[in-house]
Amino acid sequence: MIPEFNTTLRLSRDQYFLDVGYKNLIGLHHTAGGSAVSTFYWWQNYDQRRVATAYIVERDGTIFEIFNPSYWAFHLGLAGTGGAHDYRSIGIELASEGGLIARGSRFYAFDLVSPATEYTGKVFDYGKRWRNSYRFFAGYTEEQMNAAVELVNYLCIDFAVPRRTPAAHTDYIPEAREYRGIIGHHHVRGDKTDLHPGFAWDTLIRRCDLDVTDFEGTSYLAKRSKKSPSNDLVMIRNNRRKISIRKSKTDRLI
Repeated sequence: MIPEFNTTLRLSRDQYFLDVGYKNLIGLHHTAGGSAVSTFYWWQNYDQRRVATAYIVERDGTIFEIFNPSYWAFHLGLAGTGGAHDYRSIGIELASEGGLIARGSRFYAFDLVSPATEYTGKVFDYGKRWRNSYRFFAGYTEEQMNAAVELVNYLCIDFAVPRRTPAAHTDYIPEAREYRGIIGHHHVRGDKTDLHPGFAWDTLIRRCDLDVTDFEGTSYLAKRSKKSPSNDLVMIRNNRRKISIRKSKTDRLI
């Protein structure tokens, strides 16, 4: 099933790279900003580095396609790679305020305590500071999660991206930059907190039929003993469904 894409927010052709390459990675982010429109506006008007993702998923589940995902822009920020991993990947941003600071029973976004930055939505509490950064985060919405599942499923089919993700959902591992499958920005950047630990990886794994692997791509299904199955992997099915792969079209609206 092809998701419903909103194409009202489109970068011009000189704001991303028109090279068409083989895609084997999906990188999930959150914007640490306001609306999808405000993030797009920043990319369009203030950022001249060709930094963007192909998609932004708004809090209400609207999927904005910013440019044709066959093309690419910088979004991982991996120094010394010349954009090699951006070239082979498709970036997805979830619109979110990101980390929050607490003042009494109130929460504030963007490290600024003011009436304009007070956050009143769902809060995820990690229980302690994560990565020496935030304890509290703006929660991802159910509508966003549903849209992310739909979009990841579609992209895995359309671009034959491997249906797998690292088992270490919140870890930073430098070797993850070579991974093929679905990762969060935090997997490849130790200084990043997107995606934060409140992201429902188990839901994505179950509904996108993802294999769970180490950072080298080895399946934990192959590793686990029949006598001592891992409780963390009960959601993974042994009989994986076959997927009909079609070549990605590059002649969509650009």
